[in-house]
Amino acid sequence: MADEKSKLSLIETISLAVGFTIGSGIITQTGIGIGMTGRSIFLAFLVSAVLFLISFRPLFMMSTLLPRTSAAYTYSKELIHENVGIFYAYVYFLGRLTIAIFGISFAQYLASLLPALAGEIPQRLVALSVLTLFFAVNLFGVKAAAKLQNVMCVILIGGILVFVICGLGQVDYGSFFTEGFFTGGFGGFYSAVSLLYFAVGGAYIITDFAPSIRNASKVMVKVIAGVTLAVCALYMMMGVVASGSVPAAEAAGQPLTVGAQAVLPNRFLYGFFIIGACLGALVTTLNSSFVWYSNSLIRACEDGFFPKSWAEVNRAGVPWKLMVIFYLFGAVPAVLGMDLTVLSKMAVGLTILGTCVPMAGILNLPKKYPELWASSKYARKYPRWRLKIMVIITYAVLATQVWSLFAGNPLWANVIILVYLGAVILGLLVRNAKKKTPGKK
Repeated sequence: MADEKSKLSLIETISLAVGFTIGSGIITQTGIGIGMTGRSIFLAFLVSAVLFLISFRPLFMMSTLLPRTSAAYTYSKELIHENVGIFYAYVYFLGRLTIAIFGISFAQYLASLLPALAGEIPQRLVALSVLTLFFAVNLFGVKAAAKLQNVMCVILIGGILVFVICGLGQVDYGSFFTEGFFTGGFGGFYSAVSLLYFAVGGAYIITDFAPSIRNASKVMVKVIAGVTLAVCALYMMMGVVASGSVPAAEAAGQPLTVGAQAVLPNRFLYGFFIIGACLGALVTTLNSSFVWYSNSLIRACEDGFFPKSWAEVNRAGVPWKLMVIFYLFGAVPAVLGMDLTVLSKMAVGLTILGTCVPMAGILNLPKKYPELWASSKYARKYPRWRLKIMVIITYAVLATQVWSLFAGNPLWANVIILVYLGAVILGLLVRNAKKKTPGKK
């Protein structure tokens, strides 16, 4: 009973999902998306959300039937093959470099309110400080992180609503669909869809916390779908304001501060938007990421594919050594003042590539767990042929997302990715060869 009480409630689960979804993506990528497709950015949000819910269906089904910590890794290893699980773990690990952008972006937005912090040294100190703060909070466990998330999410949504409510009335709807709409054609539109994919789809991350959620099999998928659609609606309105309150060409490639300066009537509301929405989005994502990143690799460490000691937990049940590693992923680039634009595209592309890996596991679930599958609500709805079609659609969607992200990278960045993936595959081949050699285990 005590264990059940310690699990995340429905409200805490929703709050965590909102924190994963409303993050740095909406703050940093909206202007870039406007540059790709103009004022049709609001439709790109909708298409991204729909494609996310369609393509992630296999993962949702598996997490409902088999709630697991480190869900994607476990499904890759348990339902497909051990080598597939190892491959996923290493792709996922490198992709966690995304944490580096949160602290630096926080420092940049804070400097728009406090110009004294715009210098190189203050920027690095602010970035390091915010990373350290949320690292410390998460050392007290997922419950402590979730409670803080509740407060931050309220402020975050308040900041976004100020921008939307004040801005919708200042959009020139007469010319909205005729000037600066669908500027990049279908190619530009789909590039924006790909860019925004995880800006609207972050709620899937709660699948890694299924064992820590009360009634996970009943509420988790509903929370993911509900949060995704609700946040998508909010993002669509933000897209309308950001691209319609000023000429689309002025908003293209620019931060949301351009639209905010045009629609917010005084410095107080502008400051609340920067603090509540921009800084709030970054810190909620940062807060959630420490928990997510660490939980996702616990099983891989326990299985010996990373040092087993990394999975050691403190009194609050937190894998603190993993958290230290991910803290360094963010802290070192922050201290060095690195430019993370290309690095972020590489990391997001690797993240989507990693999510492709476990999806085929749904095809083997009925064979490995026949009684569980037969007693589930999916057994009658999803015969074998329908499962295959679902997986094919999933891979088709995710493959286009990976392609559109990597296609825009400089050659050297893609070479690094290919060399890393090649090294992982080579390591797996050597491992298999050693296992087959007589006298070796």
